[in-house]
Amino acid sequence: MGTGKTEVGRLLAKALSRRFVDTDAWIEKENNMTVQKIFATLGEAAFRQKEAEALAVLCGQKGLVLATGGGIILNPQNVVLLRETGFVIWLDAGLEELARRLAGDNTRPLLAGGVDFRDIYRRREKLYRNAAHVRIDTTGKTPLVVSDEIQALLRQDGA
Repeated sequence: MGTGKTEVGRLLAKALSRRFVDTDAWIEKENNMTVQKIFATLGEAAFRQKEAEALAVLCGQKGLVLATGGGIILNPQNVVLLRETGFVIWLDAGLEELARRLAGDNTRPLLAGGVDFRDIYRRREKLYRNAAHVRIDTTGKTPLVVSDEIQALLRQDGA
């Protein structure tokens, strides 16, 4: 949440000549409804189910750069699927940086109810760490710098 997954993913996909897909955007298109509307009308559990279904479809495709919603790691089956079918990179940032990036953002359903993003982060941090093959700190970095860092990492690892 607020780490730049979508923008970095777009830049990375372009640099690698691959197709970019954001799971939230894919869910919105498939359901003709925004993520916020899905949360508001169907609830978080229904959204998480749609998220798992989207991931199953997308992980069956080759050559994608995939940006997932921050809560995708809440479902252990999603984590298994991600790790088995791709190279999972956790884009992280310091809490102060995230606070700055998320200030005034009212598009995130989990923050709409006055929930502090720090609480969400603290609950998810271990899940992110366990899901990822590698962690990249995006604090103070532009999306282009992060994309370049990932490309260097992929060249080094032969991924």
